Amino acid sequence: MSVDYIFELSTDHVQFEPVSANNIVFFDDNNQQVFMLKNDGSQGIEVKSPTSHFKLNLVLEDRSSIKSIKLSPNSDVLALQRSGNSVEFVVFSSENPVSIFTQTCKSKMTTIIGYVWTSANEIVFVTDSGVEYYEINRARSCCRHLKSFNITVNWFIYQPITSFMILSSSQSGNILQPFHFKASSMIKLTKFEVEWSAKLKNQRPSLYERDVALVDLYNQTFLLVLQHEAVTKDEKGSQIVIYTLQKDGPARKTHILQLRLTGRFAINIVDNLVVVHHKTSQTSLMFDIKSPSGQVQSGITYLSPILQPSPIRPFKIDESTYCELYSTNWALFQPDIIIDAKLGFFWQLRINLLPICTMMSNDGQLLDFLLLRSQAKPVILNLCKEEVTRQPKSFTNINHLGKIGFIFNKLNSIYRDNRESNRHNLPSTKQGYISSASCTNDSTTTHIDQTDMFSFVFSVFEVESELRDENFVISVLFEYIHSLGRYKIPVQYLIYELLINVLVRGKKFYQLHQFLQYQVLTPSKPLACLLLSLQPHYPHATQLALDMFHLLQVSSEHIIDILLSRFDIFRAIRFIQNNGNQELISAKKFLEVALASGDGQLFFNVFRFFEQRNFRLRGSPTFIESDLCEPFVGKFEEMFGKSSSF
Repeated sequence: MSVDYIFELSTDHVQFEPVSANNIVFFDDNNQQVFMLKNDGSQGIEVKSPTSHFKLNLVLEDRSSIKSIKLSPNSDVLALQRSGNSVEFVVFSSENPVSIFTQTCKSKMTTIIGYVWTSANEIVFVTDSGVEYYEINRARSCCRHLKSFNITVNWFIYQPITSFMILSSSQSGNILQPFHFKASSMIKLTKFEVEWSAKLKNQRPSLYERDVALVDLYNQTFLLVLQHEAVTKDEKGSQIVIYTLQKDGPARKTHILQLRLTGRFAINIVDNLVVVHHKTSQTSLMFDIKSPSGQVQSGITYLSPILQPSPIRPFKIDESTYCELYSTNWALFQPDIIIDAKLGFFWQLRINLLPICTMMSNDGQLLDFLLLRSQAKPVILNLCKEEVTRQPKSFTNINHLGKIGFIFNKLNSIYRDNRESNRHNLPSTKQGYISSASCTNDSTTTHIDQTDMFSFVFSVFEVESELRDENFVISVLFEYIHSLGRYKIPVQYLIYELLINVLVRGKKFYQLHQFLQYQVLTPSKPLACLLLSLQPHYPHATQLALDMFHLLQVSSEHIIDILLSRFDIFRAIRFIQNNGNQELISAKKFLEVALASGDGQLFFNVFRFFEQRNFRLRGSPTFIESDLCEPFVGKFEEMFGKSSSF
């Protein structure tokens, strides 16, 4: 029996030489890079990541052991920490070292806890007594001090996407001080306190770095805090408390993820979903802070897992060996990184959306969930295709057409909202602090337009099938057009063309006539031209097209040009006769089309028609010089003899 796995490790993984006596491995979670430092005398440094393979061939002075390595975002400066209070910088050009310099902390009594690149030219030292912010000057091989802030620090976490940093202070570690780095400025935000349960307060616990995560969800920054004990007596098991960082005021507790399990946990963020791994059960839970199923109490949204806990898909290292999932050798980093340093593998965690479609029974919740996923468009289109191609005998007692209409309305409402947002150039409204990175994205929602629907869903209706109920096809297309109109989205011609072709294929001309009469199909020139082409199948289609041209206030000359382009010369002549403007019409264009048709009788009749018009206008059937018809007169005489006069 096959198992559908929701979670899987990336197949385009990074493999590196495992930790050994001759190979020291460092990981930079900000840039998602693995550093392999050879300890065999060569001192070569190799860098690997999911997106690039950057290798440095250099010899480092064997002065002391290296505590950490971090490469600048544009890979031209390597920062190494050897001592407790300084960082060494190696500047590169074309992967060759150009200069080396060292920056020592402002206070020699402080110890560097860690450091992060906040941009290609700026770096932050976090010490046990505060924060020091520097700018790198490559030309002068030095650092320029920008700003400092003194505070006792237990640990820190940094969010590279939004450039937020949080420092932990106080004896229990639960007093948190956030900072935001932007354009060479360090902005100090309001500090806040993480809440503890009464039981934990009596035990005077400490908040550890391993129990928190600073993450970006839906272009907004949140702090996730793992509480091993529920805050209230009514709740059982561990939970994750989510604080929303705000520009003005302290971070606010907004969500609680109810794990209802105990033991060891780790957190990843995948496609704006919070994935919580549980070591004991070797399963993972998935939460969505935008899920409409959350229950709000006192301004806090309580969320349960979207689905039952599910394991990660087994990963095969070779033909006979599987990787040990949820291994004690695993190290997890934000947002979606899993590393097994013993095996030498570096994966990204991914979500498989297809099995979720069968696991979620509520159609509305499923669609809401999929629309918020970045890779969901093919899944949603496939879902639509399955619904519109189901055979009537397989329908359940529910209103299946109503379900299809619900899906159309949901997709079109999202598309309309995004179109309006782009039209007015307004960023999506978000609660809390919006980073500069978020301003580049108007929305995290998947948008599906008419071209997508036609290409991947409705295109199956282009070919007639004996197994398909054509009446149902018409109803589906009509439902889609009705939904587009409901959200004031102009219907594209290709949708109208498909509906009309299905109606003609089924010889449902009365229904077509009604759709046109009551303007279910919005009048347009392409639609009128399509009606003209239906004349062999439906004689009244030409008059419907002419009526539509008149409604659109298309000029008579343009209508005549359209008719002539279709070699419908007699219809064009009748049109000018009915509209009383035959005196103003150029005979030349009519005679050109008649001659080009290759029908001699048609050319004869058209020529005679304009001879009669000339006689009524000037008392003579001959063409005057301004008519530019001399070549056609000569051709007529060649074919039928000298033109007669009246």
